[in-house]
Amino acid sequence: MKKILLLITPFLLCAEVSLTQLQKSPRGHVRDFHLWQYMQGDINASCADAAYSLLDKANTKIFKAYAKKTNLLPIINQDRCNKGDINFLLEQKDADCINSGLSYKKAMSLSPNQRSYFSNLLKEKHPKKSKRIELMCKRPFLVNLLESGSDDFLKLFDTLGMNNRHRYFNVKLSKEHINKLADDKRFNRAIKLIVTDTKMHNMQISLLQLDKHDLSAQSYLFLALNALKHEDLKQVKHYLNASYDKAWFTMNKDRALFWKFLVFDDFQDLKKLSQSNDINIYTLYAKEKLHIETTNYFTSLSLKDNPSICDLTDPYVWEDLVLKIRKASKEELVNMLNSFNSKEDEVLHAFIYSKSIDYKSHNYILPYKTSTQTLSNDDKALIYALARQESHFIPSSISRSYALGVMQIMPFLIKDLSKQKKENVELNEMFNPNKNIEYAKTHLKYLQQHLYHPLFIAYAYNGGIGFTKRHLLKGTFLKKKYEPFLSMELMANTESREYGKKVLANYVIYKKILGEEVSLTSLFETLVEPSRTDRFRMKVLALKH
Repeated sequence: MKKILLLITPFLLCAEVSLTQLQKSPRGHVRDFHLWQYMQGDINASCADAAYSLLDKANTKIFKAYAKKTNLLPIINQDRCNKGDINFLLEQKDADCINSGLSYKKAMSLSPNQRSYFSNLLKEKHPKKSKRIELMCKRPFLVNLLESGSDDFLKLFDTLGMNNRHRYFNVKLSKEHINKLADDKRFNRAIKLIVTDTKMHNMQISLLQLDKHDLSAQSYLFLALNALKHEDLKQVKHYLNASYDKAWFTMNKDRALFWKFLVFDDFQDLKKLSQSNDINIYTLYAKEKLHIETTNYFTSLSLKDNPSICDLTDPYVWEDLVLKIRKASKEELVNMLNSFNSKEDEVLHAFIYSKSIDYKSHNYILPYKTSTQTLSNDDKALIYALARQESHFIPSSISRSYALGVMQIMPFLIKDLSKQKKENVELNEMFNPNKNIEYAKTHLKYLQQHLYHPLFIAYAYNGGIGFTKRHLLKGTFLKKKYEPFLSMELMANTESREYGKKVLANYVIYKKILGEEVSLTSLFETLVEPSRTDRFRMKVLALKH
């Protein structure tokens, strides 16, 4: 194991990335990240071309950076096509160029003559898109779209954007029409867009007419909440049962049980929920209600003082290791645990151990203590809650969008924070966990000036503070029936919605580990009190008074 790891350890953790280094590095996501870094530098066209030839997987960010460096006309033109400037597209005769640059949303904003022009050019090579753009010219639009079939309807419903959905699609469909659409698997996406948008009231009523269809567990949950808003308790129970039966992940089964208890107050649902082996906001709530201690987690492991055989701050090492871990048998995982048994391997050992026991006990370790020692217990709990969700504490993690390190900080934010700190930091320095956490602490201080609740801080950490502000000012998280739970479940941004719930559960466990018991029920209750959760709504309330 030691020889393999040392052989793949590259020399890219320096200030600059060279073409030679890229060429000598193993292909994969990490090299693509470094390739993107390389494209940001002062390089000539031939170097850019040589580097781009090494790309492992197509990536929009890398292509855009490459198009700025190359002299190759096909690449430059493709980039211009992708940007979708209408004046540029109107000058083109290439159907592929128009297809890549003309979104349905953009086409909807054009004049009928312009749409007809593009539709004719696309007809031969891209007949589906041509037909859909042509449908935009016909009136009444929605009637013609429904007659065209569920394929065209669901595609345009999904891609035309929120404002167009409000304008053209917020109607009460017949039972025949809504059930015909529901036969298409893409209807799951439509359900989400309908139920999570308060302005789609007429379509929400249409959903109450659905017969039996094979939908996802999430869709059944949305349909249950939609029926709840319209006080159809029979449908609520039916859809919650369907969501439970269809769910693959334990957390989704727990979610269905939680809502069944919340709506129907059946003690058996609460008891069953408390017996789940998963740790999430639903199981924590059930155990708190029933005064059951949550114990199925570990905070430390028995490790040795010997030096580590690998450098986990090297992303190439982690990329190689995680592939091996995912494919490993139980016996191979045990062998890995014996190999990576140094105290320096704490986060890696915990990661492997969790998998080796099928996650029957959950990983809540507290690594990087020197980086958190000056923090209050509350801030420590928040840092650990976020880091656990972001990276499993792996210091060299790189996300698909190139968020980096333990706290998964985006490059643009690193750049902004480095200016604040008056430092000239390189992105690769973010694989140093102490440096990464230091930058995250600075960012969290800013978020905490505006947001006072761990759930809202988690939303902002994941989706941005602007997104969080807009969500809160929509009238969410107010004192109404089934709140704050409806607001938590009906957030349209799926990633931030689920992320927030997981971070909140982590936060509760870490508060307990750090010796500060916290009531999840109290945290839920606080969410509907704007003066205690965020500056944005507090300002609005102050202006009203």
